[in-house]
Amino acid sequence: MVLISAWLYFSDQNAARSAKQAGEQGNAALELVLGPVQNFKQIIGDEQSQNLALEALADRGKRDDLQAYLVSRMPAIEGVEVYGREELDELDPDDIGPNGFAVMDMALSVIEGKRSLMQVHGVLQPPRLYDAVALNRDEETVGVMLVAADPSFVTDEFDLDVSELGFVRLAQYNGRQPALGLKQFGNPELAGEFPERIAVPGTAFRVEYPQARLVEFFSLRRLVFALVAGFLFIMAALSLYRVNARRSAAGPDQAAVVRSSEDALPPPEDDADAGFTEEPEIEQPESKAPAPPESPEDEAVTAAPPAMHLHYDIAERRRQKEAEHEPVELKEEIFRAYDIRGVIDKTLDSTVAEQIGQAVGSEVLNRNAGPVVVARDGRLSGPFLMKGMIKGLISTGCDVIDLGAVPTGVLYYAAHEFAKGSAVMITGSHNPPDYNGFKIMIGSDTLHGDAIKGLFQRIVKGKLASGEGQVERRNVVKDYILRIKEDVKVERPLRVVLDCGNGIGGVCGPDVLRALGVEVLPLYDEVDGRFPNHHPDPSEPENLQDLIESVRLMDADIGLALDGDADRLGVVTLAGNIIFPDRVLMLFALDTLARVPGATILFDVKCTGHLADVIRQAGGNPVMYKTGHSLMKAKMKEVGAPFAGEMSGHFFFGERWYGVDDGIYAAARLLEILGGTDTPPEAILNALPTSFSTPELKVQMEEGENHAFVEALKDAVVSGAQTGSSFEGAEFNTIDGLRADFDDGWGLVRASNTTPVLVVRFDAESEVALERIKTLFRRKISDLNPDLELPF
Repeated sequence: MVLISAWLYFSDQNAARSAKQAGEQGNAALELVLGPVQNFKQIIGDEQSQNLALEALADRGKRDDLQAYLVSRMPAIEGVEVYGREELDELDPDDIGPNGFAVMDMALSVIEGKRSLMQVHGVLQPPRLYDAVALNRDEETVGVMLVAADPSFVTDEFDLDVSELGFVRLAQYNGRQPALGLKQFGNPELAGEFPERIAVPGTAFRVEYPQARLVEFFSLRRLVFALVAGFLFIMAALSLYRVNARRSAAGPDQAAVVRSSEDALPPPEDDADAGFTEEPEIEQPESKAPAPPESPEDEAVTAAPPAMHLHYDIAERRRQKEAEHEPVELKEEIFRAYDIRGVIDKTLDSTVAEQIGQAVGSEVLNRNAGPVVVARDGRLSGPFLMKGMIKGLISTGCDVIDLGAVPTGVLYYAAHEFAKGSAVMITGSHNPPDYNGFKIMIGSDTLHGDAIKGLFQRIVKGKLASGEGQVERRNVVKDYILRIKEDVKVERPLRVVLDCGNGIGGVCGPDVLRALGVEVLPLYDEVDGRFPNHHPDPSEPENLQDLIESVRLMDADIGLALDGDADRLGVVTLAGNIIFPDRVLMLFALDTLARVPGATILFDVKCTGHLADVIRQAGGNPVMYKTGHSLMKAKMKEVGAPFAGEMSGHFFFGERWYGVDDGIYAAARLLEILGGTDTPPEAILNALPTSFSTPELKVQMEEGENHAFVEALKDAVVSGAQTGSSFEGAEFNTIDGLRADFDDGWGLVRASNTTPVLVVRFDAESEVALERIKTLFRRKISDLNPDLELPF
């Protein structure tokens, strides 16, 4: 017992030391990684590398000189390639290999003046490390150099002596979770679900180590285990003593019985290890080597690791692209109610984008509203459409400001601050990855309806200007962040999980909120046009499940979500409740009316009936209008409204902002409201009037059928109500689809202007009323088309 007590005391002291040493080990590990990383970046970015890379850019034959120099400085380097701006416009991710999108994203980030993070691509076997460097001539970025290397020059230096009460890991960070573990030491259980992380500057790497409280917890667990073990040892000793005492007290006959019982036991097996199963050898986490082939035949068919496949022949790539699909014919169907949207290689390609650019440029010149600010989201088709759009614009003599890949809100900001309010955003918004399109603003007016159709007429009639415009590339993200920081004040600390949905909001969304003093926990902030984690549409509850779980795990004050181009906002609470945008709109309306008494507040037909009551009670003038970002912005100007919002999560701020929809700015304004009081955010949001309602429900139809169906439904329901049908007593609003308002609730069916679906929503004062209204609509819709699959 003395030995056990001494061991317990020693373990307790050791636990305290281990907790203190956890942070020290993390910092020591960072120093081990930082040295080789900085050396690598210094070599590929020095003057000699720049000069040789620029020579290789002009003469491909000199690329070998560049590679020879780099390898002589660092043998781990295995491949190098250089690209000019124009070449990058032609580069296709599929031409690069399985890591094509990531490599292309690195190159485009550098070209657009953003930093590129050193990263390891585990999709290749063996994994390879990549980095990118801008090639500058006369203070202008003219190209990019991509370098591939064996990551062992980093991982070999990452070597620590870590005890079983310690843990250190080098991981590549992707949003909330490590995308790739590179090397680790110690006890992984100590890491917990959320270890401490230190960023390695200039890389996507993080050094992870346990939180001190977890080290202490595991040490305490060892103490408890030791106490239990000591107790069991004492009990076993007492039991053995009692058995021996009974044996000593027993007579000869009783002793014989005891010996006979012992002899009845089966003899032990000869093998000393009998009864034990050999445990498999634990694979070392840092080992990435493939298993050896089982036979010569297996070895013969094993594929060699893919070589660095970055160089390509532009002419050959063009021939391949032409063979992949027929040239796309310009069709009027992509010119929709409030933007232009189509499917890549079916109704939209770079040639169509160029034609639209010619029409937009001609209209801009006609209104004397140039230059045009152009940007794109993170979709894979974005670079090609952007090139076509800019080519079309400058062919008319219209000048262009090229922002590269940025959120829609950044584009709107630049259009108002650095131009005359003309802009084109290349985005598919919340649609599937194969969609893309154009949101167009000329002279601060977002085009919709006849103005959109007018662009098509310009093209088919050949009413296109001709000239030679100029392109200016500009990075305005820092200016955008500063502008919001100057406007929005968050008075108390808040912890926020921001789900960027792998959309373009990841470029600066977290940085904007951090600039306001908010603790931001980013989720899926790596831009990936394939949207690998979930669809970037916060209006769909299933797309918010990861956010809800993250808010709970991180004990955050609130969770926010952006769509693909970051012009929409979704909100969830710590308890996991989704706060529908029409309720968030109430909060924004009350905040606006506090500064602009009696103002008109706009909202769309999908919003709850409680919203109008909240606005009236606050002294405002509620006005319901059509759904659509461009329609809503036009109506705001018409009636002079300082604020408007939609059920889809578009929020338009005219007071203090530019009268545009910007999900990142909306997030900042929401946090300003929530941070302006000591009341918990969840309590503020839960206090908003609520009802029994559905989210936006979607009924799939064939292209073009949804609008005709809604017209037929209007006729059937309205005429039926006049003759005494079950819709009797309802008030009908047909400004956008069919909305039937009853005393205890309402239902809506409208045709989407972006995809071939019916959008349906119901809202009522009770579950009984909700089901009654849903049943009315279900029966009427089924009467018109019994084959439709209804989600209600």
